[in-house]
Amino acid sequence: MKKYIWTVIMVLMSMTVVSCDKFLTEIPQDSLTDGNAFTSAADAEALINSCYDGLQKGFEEYYTWYYLVLSECLSDNAFSGGDDVDIINVFKRDITPLNLVVTKSWKSLYGGILRCNVALTNIQQIDDPELDVISFGQTSRREEMLGEAAFMRALHYYNLVRLWGDVPLVLTTGSTAPEDVEVPRDPQEKIFGQIISDLEYASARLPESRATEAETRGKASLGAVNALMAKTYAIMGAPDNVDWEAVRTYCGKVLDSGVYSLVQDFNWLYDNQHRNNSETVLAVQYEGNGSTEGNYVPALLLPPSMTEQNWRKYLTPSQDLIAAFDAENDEVRKNATIIYEDVNNMWYDEYYAIEENGSWSTRSIPFPYKMRGFDRVGWDCSDLIYIFRLADIVLLHAEALNELSGPGAAAADENLQMLRTRVGLAPLQAASKEDMTSLLLNERRLELAYEGERFNDLKRYGLLEEVLDDYTWEEIIDGEKVTDMKRDFPAHMQWLPVPQDERDRNPALSQNEGY
Repeated sequence: MKKYIWTVIMVLMSMTVVSCDKFLTEIPQDSLTDGNAFTSAADAEALINSCYDGLQKGFEEYYTWYYLVLSECLSDNAFSGGDDVDIINVFKRDITPLNLVVTKSWKSLYGGILRCNVALTNIQQIDDPELDVISFGQTSRREEMLGEAAFMRALHYYNLVRLWGDVPLVLTTGSTAPEDVEVPRDPQEKIFGQIISDLEYASARLPESRATEAETRGKASLGAVNALMAKTYAIMGAPDNVDWEAVRTYCGKVLDSGVYSLVQDFNWLYDNQHRNNSETVLAVQYEGNGSTEGNYVPALLLPPSMTEQNWRKYLTPSQDLIAAFDAENDEVRKNATIIYEDVNNMWYDEYYAIEENGSWSTRSIPFPYKMRGFDRVGWDCSDLIYIFRLADIVLLHAEALNELSGPGAAAADENLQMLRTRVGLAPLQAASKEDMTSLLLNERRLELAYEGERFNDLKRYGLLEEVLDDYTWEEIIDGEKVTDMKRDFPAHMQWLPVPQDERDRNPALSQNEGY
């Protein structure tokens, strides 16, 4: 695995790097190549920007695309749609170590870690007084950049450990020595320890806010650190040994910072008129209008009328998700999350076909709608991707209150109830802790659908088999509608398989059970 990492280092050092300023403000900057020594503040800025590029694009684009597949499609929120065999197999729960969704996600996350390791190693060593001038806040620009890199490394490891469990802990820029190439997986406890260590390091170096909203909400910040701390403690020890007091504490730090507040209209979160709004803790920034910094995912999801692309789109909302919105009479969030369109037999959809004159045809079907293809030119759109949104933290805080003090404490949380009142629903009330947990998980599903949380939410409560074994749908098979289609959820699939090509390179990598 480290042989792969060393190869990516060479690519990183030789590629053109767009500066962090351009990432946020479209200002072009110089490039960094392997012919440049790391000697200046400009070199340091290019290094830290390469870390942000690990979020915006990355080696295989986990944060752009695969996080959605592995959350929505592997859970009960979405059918596969499209024609990608690997995505279809994720939905069918036929995942093997050769699956490219799995392989590319692993490479993307370790590619991001490599970028952070390179930045953390080299920024400390650059001898340029400009880096030690106090930056925005109370720390030097050097220390701020080191905090940014540490935060992003923690974020990558958070995603690795919640997807694979035990993974190799790599904190250096790599080595080609045989003893360094063949490294085993480290236990989850060690990975969690490193995540917390990196976040504590980052918290002493990052500001709560910056000069602009795009910088405050598009760069690592103290709020993002505290959000990731809360989410890390929520999965560490789950489902039976969660430190809910730590979850409550770090959620409280986000909520009490004064930097974030819930927007009054749920649709503002996705309408592009309230970009980098007060609810955004951290979002990946994109530019449309033909920029090379565009987000291509909306073109994979949106209906033909919005993209002029008439092929079958991906991650079709499931009948179960639609039923969940309808059961709650949640029209506001449903309409902001899902849009319907008559596809006029452009493709056959076995989940939503209807019978007409003795034959089945596809008519009006649902499409994901939270990313709406703003400023689109070709595939490139300007839609942001939320990494952390305040509503996620509000709901996590309510979970902690429920676990620590019971359903009355959760119900008394004004922020929790504002999530309901802003979409025209009655406040949440429950007679027992168990009932409130169920209500909160459903609230998370409706609030955060297509934001990459559903599978992990079921997993951290130990509900994957219980919920997904009971997950049924309708499907047209051989010209007949089959209702109550069902695939049991294999217990081992709570963890992804370690990619086979990584194990071929590194025989010391063990495989997760069941694969």
